[in-house]
Amino acid sequence: MSRLLRHPFVTLGIIIFIAITVLVAFRLSTGSKTDKKTARLITVGIVSPLRQDLDIRLAYTADISPNQVVNIFSRVDGYITKLHVDKGDYVRASQLLVEIDHTDYQHAVNQAKANLSAAKAKVSQQDAVVRNAKLTFDRVQTLIKDQFVSQQDLDTALVNFDAASAAQESLQAQVTQMEVALAQAETHLAYSYIRAPFPGYIAERNLDTGAYVSSATASTSTMSRGIMSLHDINTVRVLIEVVERDIPLVKVGQKAELRAEAYPDYVFEGTVTRVVQALNRATRTMTVEIDLSNKDRRLKGGMFARVEVMVGTHQQALQIPIDAVSRLENMQYIYIVQEGKAQRVDIEIGARNGNHVEITKGLTGREQIIVAGKDLVHDGTPVQTQPLPQPPDLSAESKS
Repeated sequence: MSRLLRHPFVTLGIIIFIAITVLVAFRLSTGSKTDKKTARLITVGIVSPLRQDLDIRLAYTADISPNQVVNIFSRVDGYITKLHVDKGDYVRASQLLVEIDHTDYQHAVNQAKANLSAAKAKVSQQDAVVRNAKLTFDRVQTLIKDQFVSQQDLDTALVNFDAASAAQESLQAQVTQMEVALAQAETHLAYSYIRAPFPGYIAERNLDTGAYVSSATASTSTMSRGIMSLHDINTVRVLIEVVERDIPLVKVGQKAELRAEAYPDYVFEGTVTRVVQALNRATRTMTVEIDLSNKDRRLKGGMFARVEVMVGTHQQALQIPIDAVSRLENMQYIYIVQEGKAQRVDIEIGARNGNHVEITKGLTGREQIIVAGKDLVHDGTPVQTQPLPQPPDLSAESKS
């Protein structure tokens, strides 16, 4: 020990040698463990590509609207005396909905009938005057031949006959006026009984018995809420906005499928019925209407829906699960198993349907596609495979 203390450089050299020996031994042991870890195989789940017909669908979200919606207004002034229906009631076409106080309108009808009767009586009275004037004129014409009367008497008789005829025409015109007044009074009386213009459900009732309504409200404000609101939902419609690039694909008569939040496992089928032949300048989209039969009335106005329009079919399209696709910036790629190792393959994708996506470039259809564990591998990673069942087609499940 005393010798080592006398030679400090020798001591330092021994310490350094021991440290290097320990470090090398540690590195060698760590390297062997790493090699063992590297040698372990990663288990991945694989599927084979499908080759089958692929429906091309355009997907949208939209609100469901009734086929017809009308706010019920009164065409006459007055107080509501009776409401025959309320919210949620189903009504038939022409069914009585509301009664407006019709006392004054009934009086107006009675007055118009009385005026008409008086006018007709005057016409009947004037008929007698005309007949008498005609008889007088005929008698004078006979007497003037024997010169028993003067020409002045004949002229007077003719003037009296013409005056009586003119008075008769005037009274007949008054009868016509009274008939029009009666028809108008009867119309106002009929308007005091408000009826349903079409069958449907009462969606809103905004006024109560005793409320005053005015015909001016109906004629000046189309946005007013009205007495009540009537919805026809035997057929419902959906309006979608189609972007400019998809306009050539959408045509009247194409089938559409709708899924509502209230019925997530059911698919409602509809048809494209109208295509607005103009684009919205602000959004550069075109409105397309889809009508759906709703005889069971499950769909309601205002429901949120997801809509898919079938615009074509790709025959025998090559498809893989969408979960197998990875993305890097603008590129899409997948991993396949080639000779026991993962191999990256760049692809181009096409249309998507449910859980599958069409592959338009990069695959032949005979590859083993890595789905489960694709994030654990890179190009050249040794793997062992485990077949997976094909993911179900969501659209097929919904149809069933």
